[in-house]
Amino acid sequence: MIFRFDRYTLDSDTRTLRCRDTVVALTPKVFQTLLVLVENHGRVMSKAELFDQLWPHQAVEEANLTQNISILRKALEEATNGKRYIATFHGHGYRFVEPVAVDSNSYNLNEVPAEQDPSPRADVIESKSASAPYLHPAVNRKEAASIPRDRRGLSLLVSISVVLCITVAVLLCLRGQDNFRHGIVQPLETTTLVRMEGTQDQPSWSLDGKKLAFVDSSSIDGNSSIYMQEAEAVRPRQLISGTGLVSSPVWSPDGRSIAFIRTTQDTAEIFIFSLRDSVSRKLTTLFPHRYGLNYRRLDWAPDGAFLVVDDKINETDPLSLYLVHVSDGKMIRLTYPNMDIIGDVAPRFSPDGTRVAFIRVKYQFQNGVFVLPVTGGEVRQLTDQSHLLSDVDWQTNDSVIFSGRLDNEFRFWRRDVRIPNGSATLVSAVGTDLPSQFSISRRSGQIAFSAHGPDLNIWSFDLTKKSAASTVWTSIVSTPGQDLEPSLSPDGSKMAFRSDHAGHIQLWVSKRDGTGTSLVDTNGMSPSVYCWERDGRGLIFSSKLDPGLFEVSLSSPHKLRRISDQPLSHPACSVDGKSVFAINRNFVYRISIFDGSSEKITDDGGAPIVQSADGQYLYFAHGRMDSIISRLDLLSGKQTVVVNSLAQGYSESWALTSKGVVFLKMNSDGPIIELHEFATGKETAVTKFNGNLPPVGLSQFSISPDEQTLFVVRADPVSANIQSADLAAVAKH
Repeated sequence: MIFRFDRYTLDSDTRTLRCRDTVVALTPKVFQTLLVLVENHGRVMSKAELFDQLWPHQAVEEANLTQNISILRKALEEATNGKRYIATFHGHGYRFVEPVAVDSNSYNLNEVPAEQDPSPRADVIESKSASAPYLHPAVNRKEAASIPRDRRGLSLLVSISVVLCITVAVLLCLRGQDNFRHGIVQPLETTTLVRMEGTQDQPSWSLDGKKLAFVDSSSIDGNSSIYMQEAEAVRPRQLISGTGLVSSPVWSPDGRSIAFIRTTQDTAEIFIFSLRDSVSRKLTTLFPHRYGLNYRRLDWAPDGAFLVVDDKINETDPLSLYLVHVSDGKMIRLTYPNMDIIGDVAPRFSPDGTRVAFIRVKYQFQNGVFVLPVTGGEVRQLTDQSHLLSDVDWQTNDSVIFSGRLDNEFRFWRRDVRIPNGSATLVSAVGTDLPSQFSISRRSGQIAFSAHGPDLNIWSFDLTKKSAASTVWTSIVSTPGQDLEPSLSPDGSKMAFRSDHAGHIQLWVSKRDGTGTSLVDTNGMSPSVYCWERDGRGLIFSSKLDPGLFEVSLSSPHKLRRISDQPLSHPACSVDGKSVFAINRNFVYRISIFDGSSEKITDDGGAPIVQSADGQYLYFAHGRMDSIISRLDLLSGKQTVVVNSLAQGYSESWALTSKGVVFLKMNSDGPIIELHEFATGKETAVTKFNGNLPPVGLSQFSISPDEQTLFVVRADPVSANIQSADLAAVAKH
């Protein structure tokens, strides 16, 4: 078997590693270590697994494995070329993170394709396994078997592809936003279908278009219910209630059953509810945590045999799509997104049941619409991933409708899936401030939708008052948009934050109490993570639109200066005011604010980064789904674990104080805020987290310079009702 990654070729038959044409010398055991990691690329290999494969039936010190990994990193020249191939997951193991391709001459039809994770869950059947593939009756078996497995071409084709990619990139830059066309749209008249107290969302039409199921979250005890609104009924009827949260109701094709998901603190399960006898039966168990994500999760195939759901195997995996047998709950994995993204959500079967459309969430504000055959195979991207999307459904077998904020509101857009590089067109000028979840009736053309989602706001907690009472929590910033990443100036008089209430993410500065807000002009750079300069006169930020680090002054006019053109992110200003720390592939660099020169600090870092007040230590979290906060001694280079119980999915939810680390932790009663004390090493509870957690990646903690106030991001509830409109009336425009 031949594996290729970056400049390297790994041949398992000749047991050689080549860097282009040069053989890289490795001892047999070090070579075997690399081979095992590459064969299992895309997932974390636990230390126990590695010991079993490298030293079976032997008692070996852990230092042997650590030494092999160290030798491999040197052999692959990670430190020299600034590239990371092997990631360390403290307390877990190692993962080979570079994309790997399998040589076409040695490809076996029973092997796992490069996009797949080769470690199936015990109750999951791999969708491309020769043993039990799912083939929809409308799909020819020979056609499914002929799906291309290897997308590498000859060197000439590669060269041509590179030229074409560059050309396309230039054209896209010139086009700007032309891949989304507003055009002239017809008015979309809306009517209210359901109006109750509280929040109603996740509507789902039955196949005949006569019944609408939806979720009601108005219960004061924190539970939710599923209701049904029939065409001739005066008011909706409650179908499903009980403990926990229910979500994602979807009708069986015959209209006699509803599948849904019930989630409690530590469990998530799919149930099927029979309308005839009002009994729910458990179908299967899912991974329990959703990390504040608000997407619909479930759909039912038109032939009635399968459901499709987003799920994950463990904490470190991205969300992926699975087919679920309605008869026995067995699961077949469909998609294999990259390990460093949030994953695939909001799946929908096409009306003929041959394809699934879904949203791939790279980061919270970078989503795209994708489609793939239900047999597995090539995943096709329909939109770019530079916008915030909330839901997708099929209008016909040839077109999908999706809800997205491509300008300053969430609107409905249409995309013809038959056109390879087609544009999305605006369906209606009707827009909402919040994400729209919706369902399209195939029979009537009616779209039922609810504008509902977390309203992210900035709150403060008084650390001087040891109480969990809501009176010590204060609302600081609450705009109509999403308000994120609070950070106080070094003197504590001002607060910076990011907000999209003006249509897209921008930097804002206010007084400490949230009043006197003013926009920071970054010349359309769309700032992501930022930090205060030590003199409080400017901010340094990174941007997903343009790699590098940028400095913007807070005096008017706002002057913008590029500090570095390296692809860096998560800047953290040093305490001496002369440099900024930032990361690239978890390599931590120190960059001079004056001339942009850089030096690598560690190849095993993470973000966010905070420097201690005396300048000796750097603190950082290791990854979005990791629970570790580490400390690096800048003098000795020694790195140690400080916290190992950070809430997984909330790597930004911590702040450094002189006494210790304040961080978010999950326990059986829900999220709490704890303090890890440096002096004793003990962890003590500070308070319960008051309110709902925000989605993963949007949960920043910040502490005031006097260490008396903690600032957090909360997802506050929003009321919503269900409305409908006639899509058929505008389908031809």
